[in-house]
Amino acid sequence: MPTRPQGQTIGERSWRVALVLVFALVACLAARQVSSGDVGFHLAAGSWILEGHGWPRTDPFTFTVADHAYVDTSWGYQVVLALLERAFGPAGLVLLHVALILLTWVLVYRTAAGVTGDRQALVLFTALGAVACEMRYDVRPEVLSYTLLALVLYLLHRHAAGSALRTWYLPVVFVVWVNCHSLFVLGWIALGCFVLGLWLRDRRPDLRLIGWSASCVAVTLLNPYGWRGVAFPFTLLTRFGEENPFNQTIGEFVSPFDLALSEQFPFYPRLPIYSFRLLFALVALALIPLIRRKRWCLVLLALPFGYLSFSMVRNIPLLVVACLPVVAAGLGGLPGSTRRRRRWPGRAVPVAAALTVALTLSVFHDAYYISSRRQDRFGLGWNERTQPVAATQYAQRAGLDGRVLNHLNFGGYLMWAGARRVFIDGRLEVMGEEFFDEYRQVLSSEAALERTVARYDIEWLVFPHRINRSLLRALDVDPRWTLAYVDPLAVIFTRADKVDPLRVHPGVSQRPVEPLGATSSLPGLDGTPRRGAVSRRLLGLVRRERYPHAPFHLGLFHYFRGDTVRAATHFARAIRDSDGAYYEIYHNLGASLYRMNRLREARDCYRVVLAEIPDYEPALKRLAQIEHRLSSAGD
Repeated sequence: MPTRPQGQTIGERSWRVALVLVFALVACLAARQVSSGDVGFHLAAGSWILEGHGWPRTDPFTFTVADHAYVDTSWGYQVVLALLERAFGPAGLVLLHVALILLTWVLVYRTAAGVTGDRQALVLFTALGAVACEMRYDVRPEVLSYTLLALVLYLLHRHAAGSALRTWYLPVVFVVWVNCHSLFVLGWIALGCFVLGLWLRDRRPDLRLIGWSASCVAVTLLNPYGWRGVAFPFTLLTRFGEENPFNQTIGEFVSPFDLALSEQFPFYPRLPIYSFRLLFALVALALIPLIRRKRWCLVLLALPFGYLSFSMVRNIPLLVVACLPVVAAGLGGLPGSTRRRRRWPGRAVPVAAALTVALTLSVFHDAYYISSRRQDRFGLGWNERTQPVAATQYAQRAGLDGRVLNHLNFGGYLMWAGARRVFIDGRLEVMGEEFFDEYRQVLSSEAALERTVARYDIEWLVFPHRINRSLLRALDVDPRWTLAYVDPLAVIFTRADKVDPLRVHPGVSQRPVEPLGATSSLPGLDGTPRRGAVSRRLLGLVRRERYPHAPFHLGLFHYFRGDTVRAATHFARAIRDSDGAYYEIYHNLGASLYRMNRLREARDCYRVVLAEIPDYEPALKRLAQIEHRLSSAGD
């Protein structure tokens, strides 16, 4: 009996080990603290239904648009979410989505494995796709849509390959899907691609698939809202127009090929974005051999899902779920390859496995997220860097039970954890463009704020101070408002004529501040060493990386208010706590020192920034101003 060559056995073991490591990386990336601002209103809606109120028809969660229609297409997902939270807390929410994301990848991998025999190349493509769409690994109903889309595609690929398929599974999937999320229309697109693709391949229509596809469309009427639930996804298309205010202000509607850095946002996650761009290019390249082989189903899948992923960051996972089999079929095991081209996956798999282990350790220790200054963190709890957990608890302790004007990102958590009606939340289809425009004016215009406060009898405001700088400055000097609370994320102001100042313990700005002292003792200044980028990356593999979130953001709060002494003190503390690991803190300390006319110390801070980022334009401009002022003073 012939034995398998030893080299082949080693190669088979290597790709299997690498595949396990890729799935471990996926699980680690998915196990992140609950960060989405939408989770709160999903929990609130699920609890509303469980309490026996039925499916909402108008909005029960705001006092501003309570008469607006609410077509809750995610009600099934929300009920499950609420039950899990009651039983297991936020850990239940995270673990559910870890399971859904892993199931999605199992289905995608098995689908791709069915169209190619080149398992080593497939492992590499899978690792690339897992990283490309990790920015959307969060507690969101769209995660369930990815799983259901992967399931539909798995069933359709099996049908196209001639495998035995109980096609009645498809309508069952769509009944679940239409009652859990509005992206069920993606399943219709997949059905259309296979109906047309098999027709082109076989030169005759597949009547059985056409019949079951028609039933998949019909069963979507089995939802609490009937035809309105079916039509709802199409009403959302208006939000994506260039003139639509939602499209103009929401970052996830931007194309992954059109991301721009700015002074306010100097970072974005480069690894997933570049991974997506590479995968997109591989999909385009794979179409050439697929067209030659007349693999029309795969070719047709690449067109709509490629366009959707190209148009918006939020759609990146659609390319991976729908088109990873396209890449595997088109580029895996190319016929006629040279020996060297056949060997490249086998040589690359061990390298990819090692990189996957390093990346997994970096994610586990939060170094991966901190490297691009993201607020995501590994864990199973609430992410207090994005969710107003502490501010909500303070409001409850202080008895702030009047009407609140809240930031959109805080509305979901406030309505659920605070058990109150809110001003606005992230259900933009409920809010509507007209009210959303009114909300944007409130944040930027003092006159609009006064009108809104009077119209709705607002008693307190809560918002993220880093995002709403002008609003912070305006309220801070307005005697009609009292600064009641601040934490690294949120600030609360109360109306002086509505809320007793003694009850809310004001006086954030009157608390004593330690003197700043000389900055020469700080890491990186006056010859004192600071942690470099290489040491940060290496340490991130073996120990948890901690960003000085609290002192840094409290420093920003005071800087925006004009209290540069307090700001500089917090920034200096942030530098000490992090051993000088992060250059942007030096930039902000330099800005504070510049306002305090401590020019030489400010110059030293900006030099640290430019030593790491030589072309950082804000630092270059400020350093030139400092040198000019020092030379003019004869120093």
